[in-house]
Amino acid sequence: MSTLLYVDDEVLIGKAVARWFARRGHTVHLATSIAAAQEAIAHDTPDALFIDVWLGTESGFELMSWIEDSHPALADRVTFVTGELAGETSNGRVWRTLGRPVLQKPFDLSELERYLAEASG
Repeated sequence: MSTLLYVDDEVLIGKAVARWFARRGHTVHLATSIAAAQEAIAHDTPDALFIDVWLGTESGFELMSWIEDSHPALADRVTFVTGELAGETSNGRVWRTLGRPVLQKPFDLSELERYLAEASG
């Protein structure tokens, strides 16, 4: 099975994601900050990364920049999630930023599963 890193300052969402994927046999690491995500990446290379665009006072884009500089092989495994984008994603439209897909909250957990399968390839 796959290993994923879910980075979100909303702890309840992270726990829901972790339960969903753990029940399906995946290993899940949760992080609520850039530092915690960096620590998780240092200990285990994830097959997929889901990064919230806004992490409290930090930005998921900052984490993405660090990934591109320090672990460039992981950059193609990133999917952003956010509640901040305007537009429609319920019809299957997915935003893209920094060349990566962006899912708008609330999302269906099966959407994350699809991106995990694509990232871990």
